[in-house]
Amino acid sequence: MRRCQVLSWLKDMILQMAVKAINDTVGPDGIVPTLLVYGTYPRMTTIDAPAATIVKRANAIKKAMAEIRRINARRQVSDALRMRNGPSTSAIHGLPVNSEVLVWREGKGTGSGKWTGPHILLRMEGETCTVELSSGPTDFRSTSVKPFYTEPEDDDDATGEEEEVVFQGAFRSSTPPADRPNLQLRHKLKSNLKNEISMVKDTPQISAFLQDDDTEEDVNIDEFDEIFVNNSDPTSAYVESRRKEIDGLMENKVFKIIPESEVPPGTRIFTSKFVDEMKNEGTEKAFPKSRLVVQAYKDGDKTSVLTQSPTIQRVSQRIIISLAATMRVSSPGISVYLRDITQAYTQSTTNLNRVFYVRAPKEFGLEKGFILHVVKPLYGVPEAGNHWFNTYHGHHKGRLKMEQSTYDPCLLHTNRMGFGIVGLQTDDTLIVADKEFARSEQEQLEKAHFMAKDREKLREGMPLKFNGGLITLKNDHIYLNQEKQCDNMRTVQSGKMDISGTRGKKRKDVTSKNQYVAQRARGAYIATVCQPEASYHLSVAAQVVDPKEDDTKKLNKVLKWQMSNQSRGLNFVPLDIDSIKLTVFTDASFANNLDFSSQIGHVTCLVDKYDNANIIHWASIKCKRITRSVLASELYGLVFGFDVGAAIKGSINAIIKPKKQIPLVICIDSKSLYELLTKLGTTAEKRLMIDIMSLRQSYERREITEIKWIDGNSNPADAMTKDRPCQALKDLIDTNKLIIKESQWVERGD
Repeated sequence: MRRCQVLSWLKDMILQMAVKAINDTVGPDGIVPTLLVYGTYPRMTTIDAPAATIVKRANAIKKAMAEIRRINARRQVSDALRMRNGPSTSAIHGLPVNSEVLVWREGKGTGSGKWTGPHILLRMEGETCTVELSSGPTDFRSTSVKPFYTEPEDDDDATGEEEEVVFQGAFRSSTPPADRPNLQLRHKLKSNLKNEISMVKDTPQISAFLQDDDTEEDVNIDEFDEIFVNNSDPTSAYVESRRKEIDGLMENKVFKIIPESEVPPGTRIFTSKFVDEMKNEGTEKAFPKSRLVVQAYKDGDKTSVLTQSPTIQRVSQRIIISLAATMRVSSPGISVYLRDITQAYTQSTTNLNRVFYVRAPKEFGLEKGFILHVVKPLYGVPEAGNHWFNTYHGHHKGRLKMEQSTYDPCLLHTNRMGFGIVGLQTDDTLIVADKEFARSEQEQLEKAHFMAKDREKLREGMPLKFNGGLITLKNDHIYLNQEKQCDNMRTVQSGKMDISGTRGKKRKDVTSKNQYVAQRARGAYIATVCQPEASYHLSVAAQVVDPKEDDTKKLNKVLKWQMSNQSRGLNFVPLDIDSIKLTVFTDASFANNLDFSSQIGHVTCLVDKYDNANIIHWASIKCKRITRSVLASELYGLVFGFDVGAAIKGSINAIIKPKKQIPLVICIDSKSLYELLTKLGTTAEKRLMIDIMSLRQSYERREITEIKWIDGNSNPADAMTKDRPCQALKDLIDTNKLIIKESQWVERGD
């Protein structure tokens, strides 16, 4: 570098340049004085810590990296400890060539895989096994192959000596001693099964345990003692119910008894068990009930068949009850009945479309080496419900000439063989009928040879249980509640606890999150049946995926209300059938959910000219469509309510067949939406115009008889979208009177 100095410069100028150079240079704390003066750095106070030096920054980075390595090492050790050990392949390595093995084959699509075989092992090199399949030799990893074991034969069978069978033509008819109740089931099972087994065996091999001689019976009783125990065993109460279950199955020819050797290789054989339940426990009408249920877990073949069957909708159930309360008064002779079909699934008229093999439980008494070939629907078979629905639904449409409703296949009605309304819920049937239809229903049931209990009739003091609800007659009113379900409800606790599951079973050590899910579902079930006040809170709770403490408090609040109002339900009063109309209240709340989505809801009632009202439907749901304004939320809520109301209107018109179709009245508390529909206006959100034009068309065609703008405080649907209590809904439920404060409406001529 070449330096030069101007000798003519003054000392003051040289000093000024030196100061300028220092000010433009980074100081020890990393600060440039010039930049600090001109505000490039943020202002500092006396309490601010000085900037870190390069050495301090380097030390901080080293410490951070050391901590990251420590955390990573801890995570790797934890993952290694939790990792499952791979399958042991030592057994397959010790097999000789030409041994029988099973091969794991993945399922198709979403189906689960299964072990197939047996196949022949051709050779093994390292971890690669060559197996003879139907398509030829195929290589598999040793982890996908396992030995095929067969049960060793008994010594008695190896000698070739076969026991002689001695069947007694008749058994003693006297009742067995009280101290040995299980003998009843043993006697009956053997007598029912002996002919079935003898038809499939070339040489009889079944021992006669059913001798009249007590000594001979005592000798052979040891084998069954492993299955049936003494009177102290709680299963002894279900001996008779299990016997009836097996008798019914064999009478309906639900299965065939075949030797296990006839099952094709590689076919899955399911297990089965008896499910015992004490009906009406704690009452004078308590009785044991048993069901033989197939344990069809991980049935990979069920994807090829239709497994879902319809059940009656809540709204259909309430429509039946509301019309029953009305028509009992307007048309004397109409009554409410309950029909219970016994062993419903097994009475299906259609056979299974696939081969199904089942091992009988020990209590069945089936000899070793035989299994059940199920040919008709049985409880636990995935598609059994659909077979029964097709049978029972076809029975009502064919023999009773009934018509299906417009929206629910389980709601049927007729006026051909008398007046009748029927609601189907698997094996239970709720019937509203006059004397002619009630007689036809009984006659056609007997002609179809359906096994059923005696038909129950709704009377005062004799309620009916249908679809989990209790239907009670009080004077001319019909009351619906879910008091029994409320008994099983509990608040969510912070730690683990035992809770009541289905059918009275206990779930142990349930976590707080699982408690939240279980109690939320139980509360929502009750709310959808007879407690609309709790619908909004449980709908919001259903949106919570990972509940926090605040979410638990909110859920417990509504659960406590339901537990303290166990007997609260819906009362259905008689309406004037000539002036009946359908009124739909709709409401929406804009972006009031945690994800800023909107909550929409509706309340639908049947109302007469005296303002008597029965609530038949309600809903509170999160709007699936994105809303950008309050008007959009209100419109989507109105569309939601109108769709439901139109379907209900069509079904009620078809059931009661009025001289003039019942009116459909829409009530909203949004003035902007009201004016948009009645004054033919437009909106800036053009995507809303499709729904608006559809509603206008229905209004012009008188599908919507009337649109009313009402005061928000008199709108019962307000409880479906907001957290605060709704006095309008409470008064409607308590009094069955509809009081509307109408702000604007349009007078339309006939």
